[in-house]
Amino acid sequence: MKNFLLSLLAVGCLQTAAVAQKAYVLPSPTDANSEITLFIDMNQSEDGIQNNGLSAILDAYPDTTVYLWTWDPSSPAAGNGDWDNSADHQQLTKVGPKLYSMTFVPTEYYGVDGPQLFSRGISCLAKLKNGSPVDGFNFEAKSEDLHVDIIPQLCAARICVFPELREPDDFVTITYDNTKEVLYEGLQGMSDDDCYIYLLGKVDAFTSYEYAAESDVFSYPELKLISMGDGKFRTTMIPEDLFSSILAEGQSLSEIWYYIVREGFTYPPGPPPFEIISLLDCE
Repeated sequence: MKNFLLSLLAVGCLQTAAVAQKAYVLPSPTDANSEITLFIDMNQSEDGIQNNGLSAILDAYPDTTVYLWTWDPSSPAAGNGDWDNSADHQQLTKVGPKLYSMTFVPTEYYGVDGPQLFSRGISCLAKLKNGSPVDGFNFEAKSEDLHVDIIPQLCAARICVFPELREPDDFVTITYDNTKEVLYEGLQGMSDDDCYIYLLGKVDAFTSYEYAAESDVFSYPELKLISMGDGKFRTTMIPEDLFSSILAEGQSLSEIWYYIVREGFTYPPGPPPFEIISLLDCE
């Protein structure tokens, strides 16, 4: 009973901590490709920090419409609008007294990939449609700048890549769950020695190197994924080391493009079904 009560207390503390933040997202940890809800709690806002005065305005006019203005991990794909005329799609939903939210898929809303979302987080503020000062109130009709760190959710998809954030000289692990293979019947039911990977190293939009031709992949032991049991296969690599003998002097990888291959299986006509691993350049 004591442990049960302690567990309830811990959950309560976590919920209180989340609500006490000026901005937060749920669910957290977060899947970059699934819907999340961003909350902005103006009850926690402090007017005057950055020429911001929205909290006092909302105290006086609680039914005033509030908008989201955001710039990280990128500006919204559809735009913020103008400072004195926020775009209608940036309107926040009021979910409680001075508590506002917006629900979106981060990669679609911002037009970025998961690594950029997780490395930069979300920077934003709340404002009125016109963020300029309002007669009778000090400062601009906005909150202070807000930031939310985004914690990656552990992957349970057909293909998972770890870590979410990686540089060319990091260890990168790719896990393929063959039991979730619904796209291609010819890839289903792999045995322990069936699973290989085709790799293409991208330097930039115009320069790429294949590690081996698809027809030759099966001659390279390092391109074979190791069976982990229960239909799961895995490989770990350091992209920079793997392609070191192929890259020209001074070149560095920006992405790894890849797809699963099986001897005797041919993908249908059309572009290859590439998965993409973005590599960060933190120099």
